[in-house]
Amino acid sequence: MSTPFVIPTNRMLRDASWLFDHDLEAQDAAACAEYDRREAIERAVSFADVLEEAVDFTRPQQEAFMEALARGRSVDLHTIFCLLDQAKTRIVTRRVNGGV
Repeated sequence: MSTPFVIPTNRMLRDASWLFDHDLEAQDAAACAEYDRREAIERAVSFADVLEEAVDFTRPQQEAFMEALARGRSVDLHTIFCLLDQAKTRIVTRRVNGGV
């Protein structure tokens, strides 16, 4: 009968922690690459892209935009900003997912 192979506990923990750290490093690198890709896509969105996307606003979004534009108060600027930000977000999401 042979003696079972035994790995000392401290060595097993050291080796296991290295594997865990290696996995975390790979996950961090992938997350950083995805973040950098998304940032590059966001920077590439042009004014014309946002206006083109704004053409596809829903009727309530169009009405909110036009009412805010007509009133012109500071609260209305927030509404305009939010609507344009929604348009930009849709562009970025579509491009991140592989669309044009």
